[in-house]
Amino acid sequence: MDAAAKSLVVYGVYLLANGVALLLAPDMVLKGFGLPATSDPWIRVLGLVAGEIGYYFVVIARRGVTSLYPATVLARGVAALVFVALVASGVGPWQLLLFAAVDAIAAATTHVLARRDAAPKHA
Repeated sequence: MDAAAKSLVVYGVYLLANGVALLLAPDMVLKGFGLPATSDPWIRVLGLVAGEIGYYFVVIARRGVTSLYPATVLARGVAALVFVALVASGVGPWQLLLFAAVDAIAAATTHVLARRDAAPKHA
């Protein structure tokens, strides 16, 4: 497994862990971020979707589907920008900036590593 794939596995596990936590114990997660508890079922739906996407990241990495790496980089970059825009517009809480930072760093890491992995190796 190359370095870019490993970065996708790490991000995938991060999403899986967050997804499972939101699915099974959403109030504990929300409290950890200083957010109010909720009885709304949509937070659990979000957990399920996050977990599914995390699983996809792990599968893509383990199978070496390098053609999808740029799509993951773009999607995570857009997510980071949307999180920042939500906070800047007053719609989202500041805690979204934490997720924006993780997405931006993870996207940049995969991008750099994929370029490095694809570079010709000099003997």
